[in-house]
Amino acid sequence: MNLSHKLLTLLLMIMTGCSNAPVTQAVAIPTKGGITFKNTVVSLTFDDGDADNYAARSILADNNLRATFYIVSGFTNTAGYMTSDQLRGLYNDGNEIGGHTLSHTKLTKENDDNLIKREICLDRSNLMAYGFEVTSFAYPYGYYDERAKQTVHDCGYNNARVVSGGLNTIPPNDAYTLPALPYIVSDTKFAKMTRYVKDVENEGGGWAIFIFHHVCDGCDKFAVDLETFTKFTNWLGTQQANNGLIIKTIDEVVGGEVKPAVAP
Repeated sequence: MNLSHKLLTLLLMIMTGCSNAPVTQAVAIPTKGGITFKNTVVSLTFDDGDADNYAARSILADNNLRATFYIVSGFTNTAGYMTSDQLRGLYNDGNEIGGHTLSHTKLTKENDDNLIKREICLDRSNLMAYGFEVTSFAYPYGYYDERAKQTVHDCGYNNARVVSGGLNTIPPNDAYTLPALPYIVSDTKFAKMTRYVKDVENEGGGWAIFIFHHVCDGCDKFAVDLETFTKFTNWLGTQQANNGLIIKTIDEVVGGEVKPAVAP
């Protein structure tokens, strides 16, 4: 045993007060700017089923994250939108597939009750025919009224998301008007996205729903570039693994049985 080792051993004996006492490990000091999450749940949602959303698959999987993808089934397998096989890949990874109407219709602008029912019910039936358990819905453009809410319920959905309003409680006050954070758009920076999450915890906690559309570099106003999305997702994965942040799909938060498809 060299001199430095002997001195270290003597010092530990003095600190513990007994040569036979166990030596406790030092407690890690959080890095500057770190935060421990105790009451915050985050859900990542993607609207429309755009083809570029598929780029998120591997990034989510690499960080052990799952998201909710709201799909316009009438656009599936057409140019610019994901294929049914791509949706199945996302679903098999544990991501949720939700409904977003048959043709991205503004439900409050339609006067025909049968058309509204077809848009909502047939969309869910189409997605279930691919083998997906479909329980969550998002109103296109966030447009809804009491008639739309009731039809979403009658078509077998357990919840529906709007496009504004801020935070949710768990359980939500109204599962058919789930509020969300402001759209993530092309000029939304990484720092702002992380601040959204930190502010939730600092203000006492809650359920924060993010809304993404395109995942691409400069292709659309409602887009997040791949670098920013990757950076944010990596950050979420780290917070989930080390600091107590909870990331869940919409269905995982709201729950409820999977109801049978309803004919339009």
